[in-house]
Amino acid sequence: MSLERLKDSVLAYAEKNAVEGLPYPTAIAHLNVSRHLGPSDPFPVVYEPLFCLVLQGAKQAWLHEREVTFAAGRSVVVGMDLPTFAQVIEASPEAPYVALALRLDVALIRELASEMQAAATDEGSIPAIASGEASEALIDAMARLFALLEKPAAASFLQAGIIREIHFWLLTADHGDVLRRVASGGSHTARISDAARFIRQHFTEPLRVPELARQAGMSETTFHQHFRNVCGTTPLQYQKHMRLMEAQRLITAQGEPVSTAALAVGYESPTQFSREFSRLFGMSPRSYRQAVSPAV
Repeated sequence: MSLERLKDSVLAYAEKNAVEGLPYPTAIAHLNVSRHLGPSDPFPVVYEPLFCLVLQGAKQAWLHEREVTFAAGRSVVVGMDLPTFAQVIEASPEAPYVALALRLDVALIRELASEMQAAATDEGSIPAIASGEASEALIDAMARLFALLEKPAAASFLQAGIIREIHFWLLTADHGDVLRRVASGGSHTARISDAARFIRQHFTEPLRVPELARQAGMSETTFHQHFRNVCGTTPLQYQKHMRLMEAQRLITAQGEPVSTAALAVGYESPTQFSREFSRLFGMSPRSYRQAVSPAV
């Protein structure tokens, strides 16, 4: 199937099902549809390892000072857990931004890379986000996966094989080097990925950078350097962004009191929490709750 035909199919589906501005989970495991009818302000997002295929419009994400553009026909790979901001920059009611996103299975990536003997150069570390032109094979595989939504009886038998195929095509893509490095346990990028995953899983706890560096087999200085290369921030900033973005979710999506959200994400001082929240989001937690639409 061509990109244009897939776009038309996804748009028709999104008009009936998707919530404006939010990733909409489909009946296919870990496959989401996103639609925006207009440009957006920057909004916080915590990416998991994922593949995004943009079908129409454009979006940007940030890796510290580096911008990555998600444009129509582009394949975007996020190789690890990553707190950042994104912004829809090209969309309209007549031509909405629409994309398919598939959460990636790191265990499957490592299994396939081992079977394929997919080598990655390890000249230092590389950014967690990469973008490239989507191949015909990748578009076709995503189209077949999406088409299973209309064939639920077949989906349980066929989706695992197609998802495995999509992982294969991503591993062989030019912009798949971040996945090849994540699959290689000894690479700098893989060790930073493991450290970032640990921080995400324990973000409410005190951060012990020397211990993380030791587990990664690096000095603290080297660990900080590679962490910034991959994630765009220091380990402490990464943890802080995880905490604040989870607090933002609790405050806006679940209506938690500011003090409750602050304690839930690991802050002991409400004053420090409000100060750091304001620095990241540009306004106080209470002002943010009033200003931000639930659709974001």
